[in-house]
Amino acid sequence: MQKRKRFLIGGLVIIGALSYIMYGGMQEAMVYFKMPSELKAEESSSRDKFLRMGGMVVKGSLQTDLKNLAYRFELGGGTASFPVFFKGIPPDLFSEGKGAVVEGRIGKDGVFQATTIMAKHAEEYSPHADGKEGYPKSFVPAQESAKK
Repeated sequence: MQKRKRFLIGGLVIIGALSYIMYGGMQEAMVYFKMPSELKAEESSSRDKFLRMGGMVVKGSLQTDLKNLAYRFELGGGTASFPVFFKGIPPDLFSEGKGAVVEGRIGKDGVFQATTIMAKHAEEYSPHADGKEGYPKSFVPAQESAKK
């Protein structure tokens, strides 16, 4: 009986420790999504959090330093825009006037220090306007291989 009791207590301690580690890991992995206007309003309380901010790259705000792979731009959304700094290689679809989502933290200088940029693209497909022949109207691999 004594062995069984120790085994149960040991099992409960292990389960409790694993639960605590999993809960702490989930709290660290959580990323809050904000619009630039929301982030401006909550800037002081969001300083130490890892955040994801989405909006449109403000036209005329993109400054590039290709030698150092550094990018500065404003991300706008709602009623405000937020300054962003990114060092690295942005995605191909990233440009002014297009949607983007950035991940990172707000620096002490009030600039969003992005570690990742994800470019948003249109979710609609439109076929070629010139109506060239030779392109299938829809692509189904089994049907295409059967035609050949």
